[in-house]
Amino acid sequence: MKEKVAQHNRLIGHVNFFEDKEKNFFMAEPHGNINPSLLKEDLERARSFANKVNTEWTYITNTEHVGLVNPFNLLYLKDVKRIKKLKRIVVYAPHLLHRILLKAAWFIVRPDIILKNPDEFDSFMRKLH
Repeated sequence: MKEKVAQHNRLIGHVNFFEDKEKNFFMAEPHGNINPSLLKEDLERARSFANKVNTEWTYITNTEHVGLVNPFNLLYLKDVKRIKKLKRIVVYAPHLLHRILLKAAWFIVRPDIILKNPDEFDSFMRKLH
């Protein structure tokens, strides 16, 4: 069952963190402007989740509520693929600008799945196991 496990706040943004140990996923849901300190917290919580599960898991980011993205975030994104037992990275990016930024950062971190609209996202979440 998806459970909100934490919220990390900064002056101009925050991130909600969710875990589901039955469906083996960790989800970050950033809001507002995302800076490296929020992304660093995200990675620490994802590593913590990896230590709690005994199988491969999915890292999901829901960018629906993201405003600005700090270019220095790229320095942290490269570490996502190094988290143990990570099966895949999924990004819900309904905004065209966010998908363009994902493509620009393709050489650093390549999501396995990019979901573009609410129906795709809802369908993916229902099918997770």
